[in-house]
Amino acid sequence: MHATQAQLLGVMPLKLKSAFDPNPQPGAPVSQPAEQADVAVTLSTQLQQDICAAANASELTVVAGDTISWTCHAQQAHLVIPEMQLSATQKRALWQQIWSGQS
Repeated sequence: MHATQAQLLGVMPLKLKSAFDPNPQPGAPVSQPAEQADVAVTLSTQLQQDICAAANASELTVVAGDTISWTCHAQQAHLVIPEMQLSATQKRALWQQIWSGQS
Protein backbone atom coordinates (compact mmCIF):
# COMPACT_ATOMS: atom_id res chain seq x y z
CA MET A 1 0.00 0.00 0.00
CA HIS A 2 1.28 3.45 -0.83
CA ALA A 3 1.90 5.81 2.11
CA THR A 4 -0.70 8.29 0.83
CA GLN A 5 -3.38 5.59 0.69
CA ALA A 6 -2.46 4.47 4.20
CA GLN A 7 -2.77 8.04 5.47
CA LEU A 8 -6.21 8.47 3.85
CA LEU A 9 -7.44 5.22 5.37
CA GLY A 10 -5.92 6.01 8.75
CA VAL A 11 -3.65 2.97 8.89
CA MET A 12 0.07 2.74 9.45
CA PRO A 13 2.00 1.23 6.52
CA LEU A 14 4.19 -1.70 7.46
CA LYS A 15 7.88 -1.70 6.68
CA LEU A 16 9.71 -4.82 5.53
CA LYS A 17 12.65 -6.05 7.52
CA SER A 18 15.87 -4.79 6.01
CA ALA A 19 16.71 -8.31 4.78
CA PHE A 20 13.61 -8.27 2.56
CA ASP A 21 13.59 -4.60 1.59
CA PRO A 22 13.81 -4.30 -2.23
CA ASN A 23 15.20 -0.74 -1.85
CA PRO A 24 17.63 -0.81 1.07
CA GLN A 25 18.79 2.53 2.40
CA PRO A 26 22.51 3.25 2.06
CA GLY A 27 24.43 2.60 5.27
CA ALA A 28 21.62 0.49 6.74
CA PRO A 29 22.88 -2.75 8.26
CA VAL A 30 21.90 -5.78 6.24
CA SER A 31 20.72 -8.57 8.47
CA GLN A 32 21.06 -12.14 7.32
CA PRO A 33 17.87 -14.20 7.40
CA ALA A 34 17.90 -17.06 9.88
CA GLU A 35 19.04 -20.31 8.34
CA GLN A 36 16.30 -22.86 8.02
CA ALA A 37 16.63 -26.50 7.18
CA ASP A 38 15.28 -26.96 3.67
CA VAL A 39 13.52 -30.26 3.13
CA ALA A 40 13.79 -31.25 -0.52
CA VAL A 41 10.57 -32.27 -2.25
CA THR A 42 10.44 -34.40 -5.39
CA LEU A 43 7.90 -33.47 -8.05
CA SER A 44 6.75 -35.66 -10.90
CA THR A 45 9.03 -35.46 -13.92
CA GLN A 46 6.27 -34.00 -16.11
CA LEU A 47 5.37 -31.25 -13.62
CA GLN A 48 9.03 -30.38 -13.13
CA GLN A 49 9.54 -30.13 -16.92
CA ASP A 50 6.37 -28.01 -17.29
CA ILE A 51 7.50 -25.58 -14.59
CA CYS A 52 11.01 -25.29 -16.08
CA ALA A 53 9.58 -24.70 -19.56
CA ALA A 54 7.12 -22.06 -18.29
CA ALA A 55 9.83 -20.24 -16.36
CA ASN A 56 12.55 -20.68 -18.98
CA ALA A 57 14.71 -22.29 -16.30
CA SER A 58 17.17 -25.12 -16.65
CA GLU A 59 17.30 -26.03 -12.94
CA LEU A 60 14.48 -26.33 -10.41
CA THR A 61 14.86 -26.74 -6.65
CA VAL A 62 11.72 -27.64 -4.71
CA VAL A 63 11.56 -27.53 -0.91
CA ALA A 64 8.84 -27.80 1.71
CA GLY A 65 7.69 -24.63 3.46
CA ASP A 66 4.72 -22.87 5.02
CA THR A 67 3.40 -21.09 1.93
CA ILE A 68 3.88 -21.23 -1.82
CA SER A 69 6.68 -19.00 -3.04
CA TRP A 70 8.59 -18.79 -6.29
CA THR A 71 11.85 -17.19 -7.40
CA CYS A 72 13.79 -17.55 -10.62
CA HIS A 73 17.22 -16.03 -11.28
CA ALA A 74 19.68 -16.83 -14.07
CA GLN A 75 17.77 -19.93 -15.18
CA GLN A 76 17.76 -21.35 -11.66
CA ALA A 77 14.28 -21.61 -10.17
CA HIS A 78 13.44 -22.11 -6.51
CA LEU A 79 9.98 -23.26 -5.45
CA VAL A 80 8.60 -23.60 -1.92
CA ILE A 81 5.39 -25.60 -1.50
CA PRO A 82 3.49 -26.47 1.69
CA GLU A 83 2.78 -30.12 0.87
CA MET A 84 3.44 -32.80 -1.72
CA GLN A 85 -0.13 -32.88 -3.07
CA LEU A 86 -1.34 -29.38 -3.92
CA SER A 87 -5.03 -28.55 -4.04
CA ALA A 88 -6.52 -26.98 -7.16
CA THR A 89 -6.44 -23.56 -5.47
CA GLN A 90 -2.78 -24.00 -4.52
CA LYS A 91 -1.92 -25.06 -8.08
CA ARG A 92 -3.63 -21.94 -9.45
CA ALA A 93 -1.69 -19.79 -6.97
CA LEU A 94 1.56 -21.48 -8.01
CA TRP A 95 0.99 -20.88 -11.73
CA GLN A 96 -0.07 -17.29 -11.06
CA GLN A 97 3.21 -16.68 -9.23
CA ILE A 98 5.20 -18.28 -12.05
CA TRP A 99 3.43 -16.19 -14.71
CA SER A 100 3.62 -12.97 -12.71
CA GLY A 101 7.35 -13.58 -12.26
CA GLN A 102 7.71 -13.62 -16.05
CA SER A 103 6.45 -10.04 -16.45
